Amino acid sequence: MSLVDEGKVMVRVAINEFRTKSENPHVPYDAEEIARAAIGSARAGASIIHYHSRHADGRQAQDDDRRGANVYRRAMELVARECDVLMEPTNLPHGTHDVSSIEDLPHLWALADDPPAIGRLEIVNLDAFRFQHLRSGWDVHAKRLVTIDETQTMRPDRPFRLPPGIEEALRRGFVPFFGVFNLSDVRLLAAYAGEGLIPTPVLVQINFFADLMWGPTPSIEALDAFLWEWRREPIDSEISVFVRGLPDFATYEYMVDAAFDRGISMRVGIGDNPAIFDGDNGAMVEHFVERAARRGFEPVTPDGLRKRVGIVN
Repeated sequence: MSLVDEGKVMVRVAINEFRTKSENPHVPYDAEEIARAAIGSARAGASIIHYHSRHADGRQAQDDDRRGANVYRRAMELVARECDVLMEPTNLPHGTHDVSSIEDLPHLWALADDPPAIGRLEIVNLDAFRFQHLRSGWDVHAKRLVTIDETQTMRPDRPFRLPPGIEEALRRGFVPFFGVFNLSDVRLLAAYAGEGLIPTPVLVQINFFADLMWGPTPSIEALDAFLWEWRREPIDSEISVFVRGLPDFATYEYMVDAAFDRGISMRVGIGDNPAIFDGDNGAMVEHFVERAARRGFEPVTPDGLRKRVGIVN
């Protein structure tokens, strides 16, 4: 049974992303600011916090990710002292390895091998650029995934395997939150689920960008196309849509209501839309929770979300 069937909604908050304090002074940078924003969001009703590791000057802390993920770890420890909200690190490509490889996700393995003193990594963001589209074929007769080899030849004699980075995340017991950018991403992810390669319920994020030329123009029509592709076969899942760089708050609320109408959630936070909201992340969560209540939904608790996706404390 999905969360909306139980009158619940996932409240997922992107607290910083690539945004700057010049866009909104409440954008958190370092671990201490990230923790304060996460705790405030949790107290307002957040279930899960999506965040980027950042230095105090606002730079993305990918150098730290490669040296042990101390920014991520510190933020997780500070938050775990105050609340039980799920902390979800992002997965920026490092540019030094194949993005589908194990080596391109050093912060995840660092947080697993040397976990926070308090709390632990449970949910990880894995975007579809980590899929291996050009190595993945479809046997239209057998209706199954087929490996495409280095010569671009279909190899039904080879067992199909997930990309190494995804396979390793699952081996370590993490629950992935998969981000999709276009319909081919959705189609391939659905095939993974259909063949039992990834566990259900599948956590899916549909990514829209109003201010970047990635994917379709953010719209209800585009959202429906994504949902049609995903829902062609029944797959137990929880879906969240996010739209970055919206022009105004009215459009934001329009997209939130469209999500509710379709039985899904919408990611909130000033990391996605800093310019349309004067307050901080906690205030944006409060607004979302109030709007959900008008539709008969209440936020799922962090432990309720853990139960839904099979995370055992």
